[in-house]
Amino acid sequence: MTSALFNMRRDLTLLAVSLLLLVVMSALLALDSASYVRTLVALPLIFVVPGLVMLRALRVELTASGRQVLIIGLSMAVTVLGGLLLSLGSWLTTRGWLLWFGAVTLGGTLFTVGRSSAAPIPWRFPRIRVRHFALCGAIVGVVVLTMQNAMRNHDAYLPFRYTDFWMLPDGQASNLYTIGVKNGERIDEHFTVRVTVDGAFVGTWQVTVPADQTITQTLALPAGQKAVAWLLRGKNQGEVYRSVSASLHGTALARNH
Repeated sequence: MTSALFNMRRDLTLLAVSLLLLVVMSALLALDSASYVRTLVALPLIFVVPGLVMLRALRVELTASGRQVLIIGLSMAVTVLGGLLLSLGSWLTTRGWLLWFGAVTLGGTLFTVGRSSAAPIPWRFPRIRVRHFALCGAIVGVVVLTMQNAMRNHDAYLPFRYTDFWMLPDGQASNLYTIGVKNGERIDEHFTVRVTVDGAFVGTWQVTVPADQTITQTLALPAGQKAVAWLLRGKNQGEVYRSVSASLHGTALARNH
């Protein structure tokens, strides 16, 4: 009787910890928190919890060292199996991994908790207090807000910040070239563009590019061997953010540096 009650309490504790890790991880993804914070929360969710859930479901009794090794091994097996299954359905994404680990940990823990024990456990209706309702309401509220933020920010989520800068022949005339800037940052950026041909200054202009927008400028270049354009970032023009060059012998060579 005592052993069965102890096992039940351990399973319920594991269920609560798994649910807490999933909720916290979902909130961190929705709020786009720092990568190292997400890594710290994801490590036990990947390398500990799945193996511990499987071990509890199988009711395997081992020594402490053997138990630790088996937990890590089972967790890695769950991760490899998840990668194979997620790749089949094009779900090899952060959201797909979160759903996979959530299904494994919660499903396995609920199975363990719901499985009947060898010894009967006396049951009585628990005493429900106001704090229980408050705790359940808080959990539901966190989950709803997390999912709402995740769905709203999914399309606007930019995991990599970047700025594209190019210089290409216009095609209408041999000396016309189009210089373009695409702002893939998350905020509006102020740039200064400078152009030279064979080291001689040709022109410069300043432009503010809104986030996720593209601005182009076509200009006629004088005869020469090589044109170089610099993209300076910030209003102080102190940082060369990108540079491109093009051969003026008919074939453009656009290179981001």
